[in-house]
Amino acid sequence: MNWLLKQKRVAVLICFLAVGSTVLVATAEVKKKVAPVTKNPVAQSMVSFETALTKYQVKKTQNFFPALTKRELKIEEALGTETDCRFLDQPLAEVMAFFAEKHAIPIIILGIDLGEEGLTVDEPVDFDVKNVTLHDALELILNPIGLTYIVENGVVKITTTFKASEKLTSRVYPVGDLCRTVEDYLTLESALRNADLGDWRERKTGCASEKTQSQPQKPGASHPAGGGFFNIPDGNFKGGESVAPLLYEDGDGGTITIVPQSHALVITQTYHAHKAIVDLLTQIREAGVQE
Repeated sequence: MNWLLKQKRVAVLICFLAVGSTVLVATAEVKKKVAPVTKNPVAQSMVSFETALTKYQVKKTQNFFPALTKRELKIEEALGTETDCRFLDQPLAEVMAFFAEKHAIPIIILGIDLGEEGLTVDEPVDFDVKNVTLHDALELILNPIGLTYIVENGVVKITTTFKASEKLTSRVYPVGDLCRTVEDYLTLESALRNADLGDWRERKTGCASEKTQSQPQKPGASHPAGGGFFNIPDGNFKGGESVAPLLYEDGDGGTITIVPQSHALVITQTYHAHKAIVDLLTQIREAGVQE
């Protein structure tokens, strides 16, 4: 009997231990589920930075109007991709057909433009290069024979450098994040004109703003801001100010018009000049972000 009683007591004790361990495990599982997840501030910062960077890159790509079409974006992306090629006295037409097929973009040669310079689509191309962008490859092939390319109407057009210099288009560049006062706009305008991005038309002399600036000023009177370009009393754009336009002489080259009401620059220039302007404005903005 004593032995049987001992066996029963041992069995009951084992049951209690089993139930207790089960309760402890269940409690631990519940705590694990409801335990607050600690946030990693470093990881959060990286996510925020990457999100901001992505937004900045998109803004950088399309920071002008009219925005590029889907076809133009595809072409610009292709022009920035690397390419390899080797040509041994192959006709220009075959070379362009090779690049068009390789990068899946439309490329046409404007034969009439070439004919005006005594060139043909059969101009021999002797060229061997690796790991350069398609843009650089085209420039290295075309520039030595007086040719270049432009992107127009959703296709890449091969033409002469002279014809390309005559094809001017206008874009609106919002610059409100860079400019607040008249002096800011004029400084940016000077930076663009002095950066050797393209040819610019000469300014006219004797325009209304210059006449205003040249008039005798009374002692203590405030001078109009803008260095002869604008007639704005205090140098700040608030809307409704009298702005004398900057006029240009007739001739070749691009122009820059400041539109304070829209905090923008309207720039008329060639295809390659616009590409350079986008790059320069991007670099100016990146310099400001790093401060």
